[in-house]
Amino acid sequence: MSTNDITLYIATSVDGYVADAEGRVDWLEEFQTGPNDEDVEGFFEFFETVDCLVMGATTYEQVLGFGEWPYEDRPTYVFTHRSLSPATEAVRFVDGEIADLVSELRQQFDHVWVVGGAHLAQSFLREREIDVIRLSFIPILLGDGIPLFSGEYDEQRLRLTDTTTHGSGIVEHHYEVAN
Repeated sequence: MSTNDITLYIATSVDGYVADAEGRVDWLEEFQTGPNDEDVEGFFEFFETVDCLVMGATTYEQVLGFGEWPYEDRPTYVFTHRSLSPATEAVRFVDGEIADLVSELRQQFDHVWVVGGAHLAQSFLREREIDVIRLSFIPILLGDGIPLFSGEYDEQRLRLTDTTTHGSGIVEHHYEVAN
């Protein structure tokens, strides 16, 4: 990872869905791991490198539903057209163009994590503003839901840099995006 990287780090079913047909992610619960498990440790190692987070409003509301705000005091930008309440003083709401925010983020932060959801991730990809993709394939077939990848990406090339297989059955692929 280099300076000013924007990483899409997201879980998807093997058939490519980030949420079920009703927009729920409760199917992920059975794959959540304990505090000493390698899956969690891999996430915490990644999270320690993150200076800033970006997410869509639906993802933000899902995170709020999980209980205590998990992202500490890291600056978090939420794309939304609605009026929402900030979880912490570090949460900012954005209603504008991705390119405008990305320019600012790349100047201020070394590592930005695009948390989700799918529509925001797709927009960042279409704008060619993702440098690294970390996909955690969850060993489940949902059959229907919200697809992670949908739309036109102008044949963006990815270079596989690492693959990690976890005891839970989760397989994580790391890609660099060739822009």
